[in-house]
Amino acid sequence: MTTSNSVALPMADCWNIIGVKGDRSCKQLEMAQHCNACSVFARAAQAFLDRPAPDAYVAEMTALLSESAAARVEADQLSVVLFDIGDQTLALDTRAVVEVTEPRRVHRIGHRSGNVFSGIVNIHGQLELCASLRGLLQISAVPERPAAMAARMLLVEHDAERWVFAADGVRGVHRFESRAMSDVPATAKYDGTCYVKSVLSWQDRRVGYLDLQRTFAALEQSLR
Repeated sequence: MTTSNSVALPMADCWNIIGVKGDRSCKQLEMAQHCNACSVFARAAQAFLDRPAPDAYVAEMTALLSESAAARVEADQLSVVLFDIGDQTLALDTRAVVEVTEPRRVHRIGHRSGNVFSGIVNIHGQLELCASLRGLLQISAVPERPAAMAARMLLVEHDAERWVFAADGVRGVHRFESRAMSDVPATAKYDGTCYVKSVLSWQDRRVGYLDLQRTFAALEQSLR
């Protein structure tokens, strides 16, 4: 007999001829009731399982396992954009950052602009909502910005909602191992810890990794 992948078995496929899939004339059926319980069928199944692997099988499985390993490494890494507001360094998931741009003029909206909602800003001809993370997170201003840092605006998006906020400087994209995250300490320096999911260590700084869900919900609330 030849199997579907052209591997020859050492005995005939009697189950297809005189067994349950044949004319059922096999005398062993009286005791075994079904070919699955027959020793001949069991030896054939073992021979099928012990057959040599096809030539391309090892290479294909090696490639699949390599891809899985790479995916696990990627999943275990956190890619974030680091930026400064006041004396705090914060992090946002890189996937949420649409653009980092030069500061733009913020157009205030009468009786609506406040400590968190700042107004609207024009980004490439598109009017975007603008907020103050400094106000939301209650971060105090610092007297001077480091000489190497330049003020920027970040356009961010989450669940189809977009906001722009100002940062005192952007430190670029960085990767962290997921296990490097730690809980927010109870003695955090500012009052916006409810918007921080976890803390990352970067150089000599403790970086607050923002919770996108809570942060965007609070920004939406500031419009009401």
